[in-house]
Order: sequence, then C-alpha cells, then structure tokens
Amino acid sequence: MIVRFLITLLMPLNIFANELSKDYCIGYFEEVYWSLDPIEEEETRMNITSFFNDRFEGADQLNFDLYYNPQQKQFMNDLNSEDLSQYTKVNYPNFEIIILDAYINLFMEGNNYCPAFWNNCSEESLNSFFQATIDFSNTWTGEENVIDFLENNFIDHKCVLYLKTSIEKEKFIKDLNILINQLTN
Repeated sequence: MIVRFLITLLMPLNIFANELSKDYCIGYFEEVYWSLDPIEEEETRMNITSFFNDRFEGADQLNFDLYYNPQQKQFMNDLNSEDLSQYTKVNYPNFEIIILDAYINLFMEGNNYCPAFWNNCSEESLNSFFQATIDFSNTWTGEENVIDFLENNFIDHKCVLYLKTSIEKEKFIKDLNILINQLTN
C-alpha cells in the first residue's frame, strides 16, 4: 500500500522532470542548429559532416536536396512531374537534418509547440528552455573551434539521446514545413 502511494506520488514528478528536460533540449538544439547552420566555410562543414558520420550510425545516408517554393513558403514533397527550376534548391547535410529532426520532434510532442514558440508556456518550461541557451553559450567558443565543441561538449551532452538517424525524407519535409509555418505566421 505504501509502495503504491509512493509511486502515485512520484510519477507526476518524474513526468514533470521529463517535460522540463525536453524543454531544455529544445532550447539546446535550437542554439546548436543556429550556430552550425550559418557556417559557410566548406572545409569546416565537411568536418562537421564527417564528425556526425563517425559518431552516428546511418548519418552518412542523410544528405537531402530539398526544393523550396517561395510562394507557398514550403518545401515540396512530391516532385515527380515538377519543373524544378521554379523552386529554390536547398541542401541539408546530415548534421542539420539530425539536429532539426530532434528539435522539431521534441517541440511537436506537446499540443502548443511550447517552448519553441512560447505558446501558453509555463514559467518552468521557459526557464528550462533558456537555461539550455545559457549552458550552450558557456560552451560555444565560435565556429573556428566547432570540432572541439562537438567532441568536448556536444557528443556527451544529455540531449544527444534524442538524436536519431532513421529519418525519412518525406516525413522530414512535412515536419520542416510545420516549423516554417510556425516561423512565418
């Protein structure tokens, strides 16, 4: 009887802690993505891609050329009979796919996209989200040290458990379009 009482009492605390952990990881992946994505130096991008290939089984299969329709503000999913010249081609290398996939899947687990878009978020949720941004900022030393960051801070980070490489292109496009819709509305 006491054991059941304790389980009943502790279960909501565990669920609450798990939600705050997810909120934290949403903030963390947002910071990681927006730090890696703008890196333009080709050798550095290749090194990041190689890092992910070496550390995440199946990452070498993730390199998507997607086609963006600026009028619809969406990536196109069915291109079989389309004239591709009317769309903007965008390449997503493995690291962008893996990080965005985790970020999107975490914020879509709830019904209000909190805390990524601040819809009806609790103070605890936002605090957890922003703590991740602070923690990231304390470890990020700039793109000139990106591989050191990945090897010394990222790979063993508690949020890495949400990364996966079994990502289907069509589902990724659908999820990415939800993100774009949230960002542009």
